[in-house]
Amino acid sequence: MGTAPRQQQYPPHRTTLAAMLAALLPLALHTTPAVAAGEAMLEFKVVKRDTLSGLSQTVLVSPQAWREVARINKLRNPNVIRPGQVLRIPARLMRTVPVPATLVEVTGDVKVGDRPVEPNARLAEGERLETGPNASAVIELADRSRVQVPPSSLAQLAASRRIGSRSADAPPNAVVADDAGAGWFTGSLRLLRGSVEVFATKVLRIKPLEVVTPTAVIGVRGTHYRVSFDEEANRSTHSEVVEGKVRFDRADSRSGTDLAAGFGAQADAGAAAPVATRMLEAPDLSGIPQRFERPLVRLRVPEANGTTRVQVAADPAFDTTVSDQRAEPGAEVRIADLADGNWNLRVRRIGGRGIEGRDAKLAFVLKARPEPPAYNRPRSDAKQPVGPVEFAWARNVEAPSTHLQIARDAEFGQLLLDRDGLTDGQTRTDITEPGAYWWRLASIRPDGDHGPFGDPQRFEIRALPAQPTAAVAADGRSLIFKWSGREGDRQRVELAHDPEFTDIVASDELPSSEWQVPKPTFGGRYYFRYRSIESDGYVSPYSETLMIDVPRNGAWLLLLPALLLVF
Repeated sequence: MGTAPRQQQYPPHRTTLAAMLAALLPLALHTTPAVAAGEAMLEFKVVKRDTLSGLSQTVLVSPQAWREVARINKLRNPNVIRPGQVLRIPARLMRTVPVPATLVEVTGDVKVGDRPVEPNARLAEGERLETGPNASAVIELADRSRVQVPPSSLAQLAASRRIGSRSADAPPNAVVADDAGAGWFTGSLRLLRGSVEVFATKVLRIKPLEVVTPTAVIGVRGTHYRVSFDEEANRSTHSEVVEGKVRFDRADSRSGTDLAAGFGAQADAGAAAPVATRMLEAPDLSGIPQRFERPLVRLRVPEANGTTRVQVAADPAFDTTVSDQRAEPGAEVRIADLADGNWNLRVRRIGGRGIEGRDAKLAFVLKARPEPPAYNRPRSDAKQPVGPVEFAWARNVEAPSTHLQIARDAEFGQLLLDRDGLTDGQTRTDITEPGAYWWRLASIRPDGDHGPFGDPQRFEIRALPAQPTAAVAADGRSLIFKWSGREGDRQRVELAHDPEFTDIVASDELPSSEWQVPKPTFGGRYYFRYRSIESDGYVSPYSETLMIDVPRNGAWLLLLPALLLVF
């Protein structure tokens, strides 16, 4: 097993090559330059039937590469290598094979080049991936590293190669086991716009897994970190390390720094060296509700948290991010087009130099459908007298049954009416006590799915005008009418010959609840009424009609309230 097979068992070209190796090895050991200090070296494990000449055809970059491999490993006979033996080989001498990445998650409008893609699509070396404003993707590299690409980002798979493959025609997605000497991988991602979040596996690499932007190079061997690039903000690159350690260098190689977990750095088109900056702690989300009942989700991160980055995803790992926004202190964040269901909120504070801080997460539920009916009447803040109140609405076509609640408080803790199964789009109920009331509606689908209540609508019930009284003035020349009224309200009064008040004898508008009018010149029956114009603009119904009989001889015989109510 440890020696080369007989010549006749090999094709002629391999026999010739083996002979050449044996003849030239002494010269190669003396003429090949020494390995450069710090050069990446791979440890390649020999398996059964391996020969150095065979590896020159399949694993090494050329048949001539054997010379340096033999020298480095001090091989006296290149045709004698044994199973289990470990050869040290410079990475530059190892053959590489392009391997595509896989889009394991695709959410929304995601394109590779100009074509839309679906989950499990391949991303080849050199191809660009772009996510729309409400779209995201997850790239899985051949070494199982994962790269989350959030909305509005553009990235390119710059390099994705397997190193040291025993067969140049191996399947491009194959990952050969490390103990076979072919588990090495090299990869890099070019970020052209937006951001990425990288979960790099700890596997064999000839150099760190890199994210490259026009202004920085961020390299790791196994860690969790984030990178963002803003073309408009002076071509600024930011990176933060969540776990592990990364190397952050300017693209021009003039300066760099090592970043440990909990630190970030920034580089732009200027000449300043990147400086490690501590990430801010996670913001406080305790004031944000965990349930929303409107299709447009609206929330505010407390102003004390400063400027924040706010993301929403369908999964807790944020592989399916559908919204990615930057919120100024205290500003309202609006998230549209979410389906009913469970969602996840992630918020980071943005500190000095644009470094994003640690994540705060909150799971929330959206139950906004079926949407409540549109309210018709009574209108918000409507005012009307005690008595029958009519409620009307436009039904939800998909959920025609309606649930109506009327309460004495805005929290609906004191229900006056709670009725569901209403299908006519209207109903009426008597309210006999003056005061403020609130009403709200919810839609119910035929299968019983009960939607959320709409926003409460406030209305007021006002008392009917008090019954007026009348008396003759002390001098006998005028009538004095009185009634109870609120201070600040104006009073509209009328005295007429007929109960329909078509023949008005006298009328006025007063600042008080008393009216003194000259005695009518002619005897007969007269009618009086009033209405209040309140300070908020509400005009009350007319009071009960007061009937007055004036005798023709001038004496006042009768002051009677009419049995007719006029509104």
